[in-house]
Amino acid sequence: MAARADRIFDEQVWQRPLAAVNDITAKLDRVLLNRAVWLAAILFALALQTALIFSHEPWLDEYQAVQLAVQAPDFPSLLAWLKYEGHPPLWYAILRGMAHFMDPLATLPVAALLIAMPTQAAILFASPFSRAERLMIALSEFVMFEFLTLSRSMTLGVALFVLVLTCWRRRWAWLAIAILPFCDFLFGVLSVVCVLLKYREKSLWWPGVALWLASGLVSAWTVLPAPDALPALATNGIGKDLFSWLMFIGTLAFPFQGGLDPGWDQPPFPIAGLLGPAFLWFAWRQTASNHFHRLLMFGFLGLTLAFSLVVYPLAIRHLMLAALLLIGLAWLRADTGERLSAGFRLWLALAAACGVATAAINLLLPFDTAQAAVNEIERRGLAGKHWMVFPDSRAQGVAAISGMEFERTKRMCMQSFIRWDYNAGLRNPQMVEDYLRDAVRTHGRFYLIGDIDLSKRLPPELVMPIAHIPAGYDRFAFHLFVIGPSSPERQITLPRCVPDQRPFARL
Repeated sequence: MAARADRIFDEQVWQRPLAAVNDITAKLDRVLLNRAVWLAAILFALALQTALIFSHEPWLDEYQAVQLAVQAPDFPSLLAWLKYEGHPPLWYAILRGMAHFMDPLATLPVAALLIAMPTQAAILFASPFSRAERLMIALSEFVMFEFLTLSRSMTLGVALFVLVLTCWRRRWAWLAIAILPFCDFLFGVLSVVCVLLKYREKSLWWPGVALWLASGLVSAWTVLPAPDALPALATNGIGKDLFSWLMFIGTLAFPFQGGLDPGWDQPPFPIAGLLGPAFLWFAWRQTASNHFHRLLMFGFLGLTLAFSLVVYPLAIRHLMLAALLLIGLAWLRADTGERLSAGFRLWLALAAACGVATAAINLLLPFDTAQAAVNEIERRGLAGKHWMVFPDSRAQGVAAISGMEFERTKRMCMQSFIRWDYNAGLRNPQMVEDYLRDAVRTHGRFYLIGDIDLSKRLPPELVMPIAHIPAGYDRFAFHLFVIGPSSPERQITLPRCVPDQRPFARL
């Protein structure tokens, strides 16, 4: 059986199609040798990246980051608040600094652009690949959309990782390696990978190692969770989480999220289950020339699996860092003269095609529809009413755009951003119905926003739908309801869930 599987994936079996890939990429390389054509290709990639960044509507995590950065009364408070996030402070500090000079919501696209342009330039001008390969990496769904359009700490971490690769033979690389842990836990892991690679090459620079160790310790201290912090997502059992991880990994083989029904953070249905093993075998084959690279690649993949099973399930966007690592390892091998295999070029071509298709979807359709929900609330004159949110995190964008605050379920407090310190435990329709009936007895008539159509599950005398805002590419719709429509409205005053927060406005 193992021999049969090895034959299926052996490049000898795919000799003709892979030879065709070699021919096509060789022809593309010859075309791109023309200076005017190469300049046009670069301008297209950079223009497409810029258009995506400035047309992108932020989603929950993006809003949450800038809300925390701006609404913290001071930097020590921000560090304390981040104990509930599990993220180091560098990205938040950048957004906070920028908010001194511009509207908070403008910080997200401006920061993304300032980071994305140098990153794309490094890929297009400084990577050791052929011009066709560079262009495919720049246009890939991973780089073009997931890493550099969505404005998160991942954008910064990817930029630093590319800087490490670009400066690999220079000591400046150690500064970027040392900063990586301040972006995110998984970038801390990638910094360990970089140090191990330096050790393998016998090119450790001890001042750089000392700086990296110090920054890693400080970064680890900043993400120590508060005593009452809870994970945003819960594990679902080893079997389900293993299957989900395998399906999500399949998105790295064919990075067109949602598949036949395009949608962000969704594996490419209906073939997602088959693509997971395919990507693992692909990564195994592509690291065959360097067993140490293979060890690092599968060590990283194994760590993401263990984290998903024990802590909380990692999403597709997190697992895509494995694709970044695979490209990074190929970058280092190409730096020593090794050419990319035809299979690797085929994968890059597929990723680039998916990147352009994803870009087209996101230029034509909204990513998130929070602005449309705000418009509907204001059109109906309901912005000054008492609103509840369920599930707890679904009103982030509405709060950031409109300045509204929402009651958090079962907490009797108001929030604009969410602190991950409580789980309402409303796991079935009957529990939700019982809670809302109690809330009506306390509040009288009020309003609720969420991404679940409660009118299909709860009685009409309790829940009356007002409006439905269709989902964008992120697959989150907005449903607006009146709760207790026949009850009288009462004046409701509740404290904030997070006291001492400042307004969401320019600092």
